Formats: sequence, C-alpha cells, structure tokens
Amino acid sequence: MSTRKSLTLLAAVSTAALIGGVCAQPAAARPTNLAQPQQTSVRHASQVAQTLGTASGGYYLEHGKAVINVLDDASAHRVEAAGLTAKKVKHSFAALTGVKNSLDRIRGVPQTAWGIDTRANQVVVTIYSAASQSTSDTVRAAAAQYGDSVRVEHRTGKLELYIAGGDAIQNGTNRCSLGFNVTRGGSPYLLTAGHCTNLGGTWSGGDVSGAQIVESDCPGADSGLLTRPNGTGPGEVNTGQPITSAGEPTVGEQMQKQGSTTGGGSGEVTSVDQSVNFDVGVLNHEFGTTAHTDHGDSGGPAYDGSAGLGTLSGGDGVTSYFYPLTLELQSYGLSLA
Repeated sequence: MSTRKSLTLLAAVSTAALIGGVCAQPAAARPTNLAQPQQTSVRHASQVAQTLGTASGGYYLEHGKAVINVLDDASAHRVEAAGLTAKKVKHSFAALTGVKNSLDRIRGVPQTAWGIDTRANQVVVTIYSAASQSTSDTVRAAAAQYGDSVRVEHRTGKLELYIAGGDAIQNGTNRCSLGFNVTRGGSPYLLTAGHCTNLGGTWSGGDVSGAQIVESDCPGADSGLLTRPNGTGPGEVNTGQPITSAGEPTVGEQMQKQGSTTGGGSGEVTSVDQSVNFDVGVLNHEFGTTAHTDHGDSGGPAYDGSAGLGTLSGGDGVTSYFYPLTLELQSYGLSLA
C-alpha cells in the first residue's frame, strides 16, 4: 500500500476514486515559506499579548506579521520593545469577548452569526437574508446595546452545513471529508465533523472500510470521531503536507483547506470565536475564513503549513466556518497521528 493511499486524511470518506481525483490536486498556490513565519508570529504575539492583561485588544496578522491591539501608550511601548507592531484601539479583547458571550445568550435565531474581528476591534454580527424578520429584529436590537463595539452586516444567502442528501458516500446517504488522523490511548481514529457523524451508519473510503462512530457532537460543538479499522496512517493531508501540531486560528492568517468536493484551496481567517446559528442549532467557537468550500467538504481540514487549524462545518458560499482542532483534541483526549 502506498504512503499516499494510506493517509486517508482528507479526501474523506469519499476518495479520489469517487471524485475523479479532485482530492489529489495540490492545494491552491501560496508561498510555501509563509506558514512557519506565520506560526512563529502568532506564538510571539500570544505571549506578548498575555503580558498586557486587560490592556490588550487582541492580535491579528497583517501580511504574515503580528499586530497587537493596545489600549494605552505604555502597552504600545512594551509591544514595540518586543519587536512587534502596536495599534491603539478602543476596546479590549476581554471586553469584546464579554459582548460576544452576552450575545450567545440569545436563542432561536437561525441564519445569524457573530464573532470577534480583532483587525476591526469589533464583534461582527452577520444576519442572512434567509433569517426571519423577527430573528433579524431580535439580533439587531441586541447588537444595538453595545454601541461601536459591534458592527452589524446583512448578507444575502443562507447558512448551510456542508452536507446534503444525495451526495454519495459509502454509507449510501451523504458525503463528507475526513479532517485529521488522530490517536487515543494508542489506537488510531479519524476526525471529522459532528454533523456528519450524526447521520449514523458505517463509513468507508480509500483504504478505510467499516469505520464506526465513536463520538458525535453537534450542535454546540461540531466534532465527530470514527474508528480506523485498517490501522494507522501518517499525520498528513493528501497533498503530502505533514500535520504535526494544532494551531490557534488568528485573524489575518493565511490558511489552506482540503475537501472531497472542491479539493485544495486557500483563504484568510477573518474572525474567531464565532457563534454560528445554523438551522440545526448554534455551533460555538467557530472561526470564519474566505476559503471556498461546498457540500461534501464537511469535516475537511483547515491548516497552515504543518499546523492543523480545524474541521469544516459549513458556510454561505462566501464565508466558510471551521471548528477549532485544539478544542477537538482537548474534548476527546486525542493526539495527532
């Protein structure tokens, strides 16, 4: 068995053979030397921002370099002394998180989403045209309480989880994509989206057959865990890119993705800690990206070089939302293969 065939990491539960080889295509081009500097910048920014406490407005990447938001001049000097760029803002990251958490108390408002855009120093609320008038009114009224710490955007379209009846997978119902090869207690498993494993059945694809559902969480989280009956596989995506760590998604970060429908591609992280109100319920802690995905890509990975970022939940055709890998590993007690 070839190494490439044995990885099964990404091209899902439907394979290159099922999709005419689209999953074997290289990811969309971007400088291969960008990933490591980005991860280094994120780690450095995270360390420096933590020292600022409530004077931090969070951080983001601009052309691969970290920018730290600060509330005062003293903090700006500390950031610049650490060799990073400081930007004076109005709202602390803790305050924005508090606003976002307050909005999370709203229930029953499908076709809306909100999360933190550190570049804009705001919580961004998105209301889709598919939302009812009462939902739109409720969310807009709630957002209005927080002044300029919240920005409301209206977007045409509908939020959808990217799995649809009739998309063929080998349980005869739907097609998804596998995200990451993982282990627990020394045994191999496959990580995908919870809204996929919620469908039940036995999954197969590539060199995997008879994969059973072990964990399935959606809504709330969006994580699913499958057994890997055929043994271990290397921790890499089907382009050959190794995945050796779980990274923290950061606004402005350039990322890549793979999926069994759209194959490879790239985009930028646009928001973090999103609460996305799909019709099936709210998915928490998602991160938004500009990567293009579609039905059948659900569960496929987002990554930045060797750092895995998350698994795909869905989107609106413009924004794609992923559930963070760090939370999946922590929740299920997993390690990367």
